[in-house]
Amino acid sequence: MSGVLFFSWLEISGAASASDSVVFACNEFPPYKMENSDSGLPGFDVEFLEEVFKRAGISVQIEYMPWERALYEARYGRVDGVCSCSSTLEREKYLYFSDPLGKASSGLFSLSEKGFTNLTRVEDIGDKKVGVIKGYNIVENLHAAKIKNIVELTNESQGLEMLFRGRIDFYYSYDAPTLFYLKNRNQSDMVTYHEISYGDYYSCLSKNLDGSEVLLKKFNTGLRQIKKDGTYDKILARYR
Repeated sequence: MSGVLFFSWLEISGAASASDSVVFACNEFPPYKMENSDSGLPGFDVEFLEEVFKRAGISVQIEYMPWERALYEARYGRVDGVCSCSSTLEREKYLYFSDPLGKASSGLFSLSEKGFTNLTRVEDIGDKKVGVIKGYNIVENLHAAKIKNIVELTNESQGLEMLFRGRIDFYYSYDAPTLFYLKNRNQSDMVTYHEISYGDYYSCLSKNLDGSEVLLKKFNTGLRQIKKDGTYDKILARYR
């Protein structure tokens, strides 16, 4: 029943690129995006979106959902976009990408007691078992490297739980949300992070809506403004 109500609400109030309000789908990804943080902060990506659109006279409604569902909603124009994402050829079919919103690091997490070293490429996984959140663009890296023992997951807590229980050898994810999760549980020393890549990410708007190209231009204009006047750095400073 709740699913029916959710979709009905989106049809009424979301997908509003041509109006003075927009709906963006977010997945839990601290400290970038946080639905109910102990600090009360929403995450710096959410603050970037709110500030950028405020300057354009547009209000933002944030809806939290699993990552795959967020992409699905954006693909079919049920939301105006996803708060932030990486660029892939597949996503280019249904998303517009803003100017770079920030940078993110991705890599492999292993138990420190295992003593894994020299992990700098996905290929270094070999025949070990690796877990990764379903729908993340880094899944494509595993397939490209012909990694066979892949376990698809739904969230950070599931991935780390499987790592601690020895059900996977590596957890492949982004550093910030995983390290945030570990720090809050006093488990940081138990895990070692091996960086594989570091690059830009973007705010991502649905191509399946009228007015989305205009919205993209407004967003990029506002993003340049907050970077130039120091607002961008002030927001980031709250999370350090």
